[in-house]
Amino acid sequence: MSAVNKEARASKEQSILRIRRGIRAAQLRVTLDEIRGRQTPEAVVRLSQLTPPRLPSPSDTLRTPDGTLRRDPEARRELALHIRRNILAAQLRVALDEQRGRPTPEAVKRLAQRKLPALE
Repeated sequence: MSAVNKEARASKEQSILRIRRGIRAAQLRVTLDEIRGRQTPEAVVRLSQLTPPRLPSPSDTLRTPDGTLRRDPEARRELALHIRRNILAAQLRVALDEQRGRPTPEAVKRLAQRKLPALE
């Protein structure tokens, strides 16, 4: 992958992460304002209702320009981190659903039971 492509991909990912952080911060503020009985500004409420943009999938970001998967150690580690994050998120969702008495989809339960991949 060329240096220009790496920089463009990193810049896009950083922008997405910044937007996601802003939305999460707005959601937290709305919740805290509700608990404290304060008025939340309308702009913050609107921001908190947005759907966060998805992060690029490793299947997209770990491909070479000709479409094959990269096999270098950095690419393997990045894929392992992505899988670990998904498994941990599924485990958290299962725990929260149990606590709140909500049903959890079978696919999420199966993912939560998977073993975390080792980081090389």
